[in-house]
Amino acid sequence: MSMNRSLEEAEVAINNPLEMTFDLNTIDHLGVKLYNTFPPVIAELVSNSYDAEAKNVTILIDYEAKKAMIQDDGHGMTLDEINNEFLVIGRNRRTHKESGWSRNKKRKVTGKKGLGKLAVFGITEEIIITSTVENVKNSFLMNYGVIKESSSIYKPKLLSHEEKAPDETNGTLIELINIHQQKITPIEKLAEGLSSRFQIFDEDFVVKIVDLTEDKEVVVTNEEFFNNLRTEFIWNFPHDFKEPIKTNSDLQWLEEENVTGQIITAETPLPQKHSGIIIYARKKLVQERGFFNDRSNDLFNTYVTGYFHTDFIDESDKDDIVATDRKSILWDSNDDLIRLERSLDFILKYISHEWRQERAKKRRGEIESFLPPNFYNDLSGPDRKIVQNIENQLIKNLPTENDAKKMVALLKSLKNQFKFDTFKDYVSELNDKDITVENMQKLSQDWETIEVNEMAKLAVGRIETIRKFENFIKSNASETKFIQPFLEKFPWILEPRMTTFDREVTYSKLLKERFPDADLEEPNRRIDFICSNTNGHVIIIELKRPNTKITTKEINQAVDYSSFLREKRGEDLKSLKTFLISNRDDLNRTEQTLYNALSKNGDLVIKTYTELLDQAKEYHKHFIQLQEDIEKTKDESFQS
Repeated sequence: MSMNRSLEEAEVAINNPLEMTFDLNTIDHLGVKLYNTFPPVIAELVSNSYDAEAKNVTILIDYEAKKAMIQDDGHGMTLDEINNEFLVIGRNRRTHKESGWSRNKKRKVTGKKGLGKLAVFGITEEIIITSTVENVKNSFLMNYGVIKESSSIYKPKLLSHEEKAPDETNGTLIELINIHQQKITPIEKLAEGLSSRFQIFDEDFVVKIVDLTEDKEVVVTNEEFFNNLRTEFIWNFPHDFKEPIKTNSDLQWLEEENVTGQIITAETPLPQKHSGIIIYARKKLVQERGFFNDRSNDLFNTYVTGYFHTDFIDESDKDDIVATDRKSILWDSNDDLIRLERSLDFILKYISHEWRQERAKKRRGEIESFLPPNFYNDLSGPDRKIVQNIENQLIKNLPTENDAKKMVALLKSLKNQFKFDTFKDYVSELNDKDITVENMQKLSQDWETIEVNEMAKLAVGRIETIRKFENFIKSNASETKFIQPFLEKFPWILEPRMTTFDREVTYSKLLKERFPDADLEEPNRRIDFICSNTNGHVIIIELKRPNTKITTKEINQAVDYSSFLREKRGEDLKSLKTFLISNRDDLNRTEQTLYNALSKNGDLVIKTYTELLDQAKEYHKHFIQLQEDIEKTKDESFQS
């Protein structure tokens, strides 16, 4: 530094006319304590530029050097204005100027408390302010550490005093030096943050943010904050509330006070930074994202965002209805604010109801496009009611339409598990609030595990039964003494999905009367048994000894049985099928022709014991293999 420069600075210091009066506690609590992140600090400086009638603001950020500069082309500040206005803490500019308008009446000013100038000390120790008016420049440095060490009067370091600047236009430059945040907000997120705090960005007020490190820039827009949302529904006030406005005096009052707003609901739950409603007054944030009563657990709250313009609440130049940090309205300050809070809460409740209806309608259409049309046909009335209630509740809570296919798969899984009475009983007692996609997925998975384990245990027992049946076949056991009682006890060998058979006494009695055992020509043509499964389908089972050959006589006799029952009780029969079983199904041409005609209509089924045995083994193959894998895993775990 040259000797001449040192002498000039010394002279300036001696003749320094700048002076700030303050209380140390005020500086500490209203500076650092309120503004400790980058976006709100920059927001306060942007607000000052707007009030100074700037048309262009450029925010330059050097991420490596930890510096930022905010340059505007507003009307600037003279030395007197710097000293008597900018450096006066807590000065209400509206009452001081006796107007809530900017200097040339171009804008309603956003500032009021006179505390925003302290915001910078929340993120940096030192700032340089340079302001030019009509080619005269003044510049000074403020250091937060020195301010705190001072008495109630602080003299900023004057860097240039009434300096002629013929090449410079009106405006103000604020330099933030040595920002102490480890990570300064990226320009994209800063733009989004400014967009949430103001609705002032247009062709008459252009704010550009420049990243000097990466050599890139972004222009801030009013829509920036909401641009990246996956919007599903939008409501505009008052346009979309014509009907409720007719009958609601609070909504009529909002319209009279020129309150406007937009409520947006997203397809998926919103991140916390977007959830809630912003309130602006004079195009500046006066209430951060929030709600108007204690509904923190309401599902709707996680999907909704938006804003309201409520300029009327900030028309008074004296009354202050906004908390110092500009994050919340002092709702209990007056009757208008109490009524505003109640009115906005009504709007959200109204939209919440509309949202649920529109969302359910949309989701139902998506789900029904994937759900088979006969999905509920095979369920009983009570079961259908339970599953349909589950569907209705899941529709309300479905996160996104893209999950419609997943929900259909979930409904199918839940429906399949209704064969377990314990599962059905448990689901039927669930509260509607517990029927969420997440809960039902977990429940379905848990029961699928239980089902697999139970079926695996069942399969182990059935394998033993299959082996016993296999011994009966090999030994040509008596159909009356061994095979008949065996199949009656274990009907799933005949049909794997049948777990129980009930003796059909009425139909058996009819056949006994029509075909007495004494009148039958051969002992092996006697009636074995008639049963019905749980669905009410009647089955006639004619068993032959394993080595007995099936002939035309056996086929005709089986047909006689079924024909007689159809003639006598056809109106009562849901379905009737006859099984003819022997291990000798080597039919001749005549027998085969007859059987083909009868089996085509499903009236007669000839099965061999070997087929039944193979079928039973194949059906249980998966479960047996699963059980073996489980046992193997247990053994390996034990050995390790």
